[in-house]
Amino acid sequence: MKAVILAGGEGTRLRPFTATEPKVMAPVANKPILEYVVQALVDNGINQIVIVVGYRRQRIMSYFGDGDDFDTDIEYVIQRKQPPSGGTAHALYQAKNKIDEEFLVLPGDNVISKETVADLLAEMEEYSLLITKSDIPSKYGVVTLKKGGKEIENLVEKPERSPSHLISTCICSFPPDIFDWIEQAMGDGYYDIPSVIQRILKEKSIKAIRTDETWIDAVYPWDLLDVNGAALTGINKNINGLIQENVIIKGDVKIGKGTRIRGGSFIEGPAVIGEGCDIGPNACILPSTSIDENTKIGPFTVIQNSVIMRGVHIGSHSNIENSVIGEGVVTGANFSTYSEDSRVEADDGLHEVENIGVMIAEDTEISSGVTVESGVVIGKGCQVKSGRTIRENLESDSKAV
Repeated sequence: MKAVILAGGEGTRLRPFTATEPKVMAPVANKPILEYVVQALVDNGINQIVIVVGYRRQRIMSYFGDGDDFDTDIEYVIQRKQPPSGGTAHALYQAKNKIDEEFLVLPGDNVISKETVADLLAEMEEYSLLITKSDIPSKYGVVTLKKGGKEIENLVEKPERSPSHLISTCICSFPPDIFDWIEQAMGDGYYDIPSVIQRILKEKSIKAIRTDETWIDAVYPWDLLDVNGAALTGINKNINGLIQENVIIKGDVKIGKGTRIRGGSFIEGPAVIGEGCDIGPNACILPSTSIDENTKIGPFTVIQNSVIMRGVHIGSHSNIENSVIGEGVVTGANFSTYSEDSRVEADDGLHEVENIGVMIAEDTEISSGVTVESGVVIGKGCQVKSGRTIRENLESDSKAV
């Protein structure tokens, strides 16, 4: 069986972290989101994968190559131009010439597990849709079921008032004639898979398959924290590198080769620290934190429930919590983030977010003694002068002097 992964979109609501790479390559627990999808398929014996790429496609293709490093065979098709609104069906259509039998379709921007895919494979029929429960269903496609609960009755995208707590994961099984349905929908100006499913439901049944296994979507920058926490669940303790005296490591912690944990530091899992890092001395890394490779964390710095991407340098005596720090960010000493319930501004308006710190995009430089208040988003390539308190978002390449 083949699987088609849709990975052509930018992920505009995840800006500024998608300014230079697609959403599917955003790192959580030090691996791109897309890698979790590929691995879940491979773990279920699916070793023929077609990835639909578009925005910044070279980042995906150079990372995954032909799939040999992931024990699978990967082919690519290109979605060269996305329709103006919702192009998932259009993206899938690009894989038409690669499909000649029943196949799976998966979004590339959700963290899923082996068990998630297994739930679909165990019960799937010709047309099947994997569904799950959500406490905030209006963010997704909401599913209602026919009497008996085995078939889809309707699928409504992001309703203001949700008729159900069941949502679509967008993980499906289809026969090759799905492309005929997509052609009809696109002919009428509809380019998304939910619109195609609504058409199919008028003539055919689509099986609803429930899962309670891992399925987490990162829609906004702050969602990366929940996705990261889920990805860290169940990691195996694996300590490499140089661990100096008087270091305490508690719980499930993974530390990469060439990393130095200096004396007096404390690390509590689940946490992952990549290769070539330099931590401490007397640093404190608390649960649900991922620190990517070639990162330096200065003395007496505390980090908790945060995503620290590749090549970051955090100065001494700093405090970072519930935050996302992008690749190559450099901060001076005494850098502090606040974390509390905040209204966070995104491309589509303001959002009430619980217990959120800050989000800083790549290659930003922050001098010593800077404090950033809760919910602030700082774009890529910004410069912040010493002693500033940042209370409002900074657009990319801004200077706060």
